[in-house]
Amino acid sequence: MEMVRILYASKASHLHPELKQDLIDILNTAVDFNSRNEITGVLYYGYGYFVQCLEGEQSKIDTLFYQHILKDSRHQNCEILYRESMQQRLFKHWSMKFAPVNKRLADFFQQTHLDEFNPYLLSDSTIPSFIQLLSEEPHTLANQYHHPKI
Repeated sequence: MEMVRILYASKASHLHPELKQDLIDILNTAVDFNSRNEITGVLYYGYGYFVQCLEGEQSKIDTLFYQHILKDSRHQNCEILYRESMQQRLFKHWSMKFAPVNKRLADFFQQTHLDEFNPYLLSDSTIPSFIQLLSEEPHTLANQYHHPKI
């Protein structure tokens, strides 16, 4: 049983007033599915992008990504940016942690010479640092999230 960690990105299909409810629904579904399948991770949302890091048994991660996430109409251009075998979980306490857009994460992109927050610009050299940064972010309740109008 190989354990893997993936990082994928997608664009929100629509930016609309119900986005906060969409985030709550996504997180509730993720917590339920992930806890039953021993999957851990974090969901980051900002500037119209979803970025999610998932950890768990390879077959369960692949089923989740290819059978559920890719078929979710709330996002488009869904792409796995990074996959690695892992020995130790970074998100072991979270069936799904939520980290919203914030200055610390935006600064990461500025410091790595990326002009704007765009997860598709991450590279093999910057992704491990980005995942580590996500693991250090405090969990935020989606119903307390105020998304920027960007």
